[in-house]
Amino acid sequence: MTRPRRLAKIIALSSALLPCAASAQAPDNQGQENWGAPEIVEVQARPGPAVWHLTRGESEVWILGTVGAMPDGLDWNKDYLAELLDGARAILMPPRPSIGLFEGAWFLITNGSKLSLPRGQSLEAGLPADLDARFVAVRERLGRGQDHYRTDTPLRASLRLMEDVQDKLDLTRDEPRDTIERLARQKYVPSAPIARYEVLDAARDVLKLTPAEQQVCLGQSVEDTDWELSHAVPAAKAWTVGDLSGLKANYGEARLAHCVIGAVQSVADINERDVADYTAAINAALDKPGKTIAVIDIGPLLRKNGVLERLEALHVAIEGPAG
Repeated sequence: MTRPRRLAKIIALSSALLPCAASAQAPDNQGQENWGAPEIVEVQARPGPAVWHLTRGESEVWILGTVGAMPDGLDWNKDYLAELLDGARAILMPPRPSIGLFEGAWFLITNGSKLSLPRGQSLEAGLPADLDARFVAVRERLGRGQDHYRTDTPLRASLRLMEDVQDKLDLTRDEPRDTIERLARQKYVPSAPIARYEVLDAARDVLKLTPAEQQVCLGQSVEDTDWELSHAVPAAKAWTVGDLSGLKANYGEARLAHCVIGAVQSVADINERDVADYTAAINAALDKPGKTIAVIDIGPLLRKNGVLERLEALHVAIEGPAG
């Protein structure tokens, strides 16, 4: 793997966990999320991704719920989204990490070696028997041999599993972002992330996890991978037609995220901002006349004390899909 890709995975561990903001407790079972139950009036629409319509006075916000990585080339109703963007004044996109090229290069120079084991050690030889057995089972499902992870620390192996499951299932995180950005340019609708978070300090703290803490996180990543191999594609297909019940049944937020949040306070602090920042941004948009589009993962959107429940507490009228 090239150095830029290694750096991307380090940063992803502290920045791509943002949808896990509302709860630092892992669900008892993957797919059994702690879903909230805001009062929603059902809105009927032709098949397309699930959206929620929020109104206050002369203002409206349409929320597009997303589901993470999807099969590359998955067919979905892009016309549905194009119509949604007609007449919009702005698009609120998910938060992004704030990192410059020089910062990233220096971080890699000073910290990159912390993702590799000392000479003479190997990953699987250092794992407890139970974790080793589970790890071997999931890497075999991925079609990967022992050498693929041999020199990885447990943390690096956790990150590599995230990449390998996407390769195995041909998943991409480009959609629906690419379509949204293309349509926004065509329709001259400005788009911007709701916030930019400094993540390098959090990434440094993640690299300080002890070997025992890293093994706990690897165990969670093994569970994530095992779940995704069976459920990521059905979740994405349910998303394309707004099948919220099917989406919830196959959706699982990363247990690896909960592991890191529980062990690293600086990552937890970043995540605590996510739902609050989304709620504030949407609430502010509802104070401005016209239509705004917001793009958000269904985890922070729908779970208990998530974005929709917080907006409902602010007396925002909500229409959305059943399920």
